[in-house]
Amino acid sequence: MTDQTREQLVAELAALHHRLGEEFFASRLRPLLETDLTVQQLRALALVQVDRDSTPHRLAEALGVSAATVSGILDRLTAAGMTVRTPDPDDGRVRRVTSTEKGSEAIRRIVAHEDDLPPDLLDELALDDLRALTQGTRALLEAARRLAP
Repeated sequence: MTDQTREQLVAELAALHHRLGEEFFASRLRPLLETDLTVQQLRALALVQVDRDSTPHRLAEALGVSAATVSGILDRLTAAGMTVRTPDPDDGRVRRVTSTEKGSEAIRRIVAHEDDLPPDLLDELALDDLRALTQGTRALLEAARRLAP
């Protein structure tokens, strides 16, 4: 395969991926529109997902808000079953904030767009196309794993 052919295929795949995203755009907005979480709660929950050593102090700094504000945000997230505060094993004065499975699922659903492909969509594909798509997706996943930090 020539470099030009590879570039053309990569460009076409990028364009197709964008168009597919546009087709799913409305359905991907649904979880955001249906959530009861505020923007600050979503941001805090997302930060807890990224920073496994989250503390209220670190969250306050990252969100640019006071400790009291973070405390209120965490109170509501904890009451909703989305976060848990536990004592730090090395310093009992410090509380670690972790996401529960419910909190992780909420963020994934809203931010990561982890939708199952609609079965009726896949039913529209010919068997050879479904095989090719499966093979290509498997290769894409493997490449993503190699690039992951």
